[in-house]
Amino acid sequence: MFEAGAVVGEASGSYEFIDHTADVGIRVEAPTAAALFETAARALTEIVTDAGAVMPRVKRTVELEEETLEVLLVSWLQELLYLLEIEGLAFSRFGVKIDGTRLHAAVWGEPFDPELHPRKSDIKAVTYHQLEVGRKGDSWEARVIFDV
Repeated sequence: MFEAGAVVGEASGSYEFIDHTADVGIRVEAPTAAALFETAARALTEIVTDAGAVMPRVKRTVELEEETLEVLLVSWLQELLYLLEIEGLAFSRFGVKIDGTRLHAAVWGEPFDPELHPRKSDIKAVTYHQLEVGRKGDSWEARVIFDV
């Protein structure tokens, strides 16, 4: 379903799917913390459906604050998963600002429609298992495992 090691580039970052028993993992790299969070969100959408098929018709704002960047990343992805599962919205465009451990974001997408957005996989949860977020040289990197 997800080819481990396949790298997908974004204008501001890239992600790849990583092998993980019975779950799906991503490794994300970006030049800034904000771009890291945007790229991780794009990867989440790509796990669920073809992110390129999701048009930016609806805008939502998200504001979160946590104790660490690791917890903030999990909360961010959980919020997007909540909006998908409860409000039925899939997102493909993300504008994130990070200030310490506070996130301000605008996200754009549209109502999830199985005819337009074939479901690749269901994500049950964003986990803390093997979670990593931090600077690596001149860039930011993260690893996140999703329970599918």
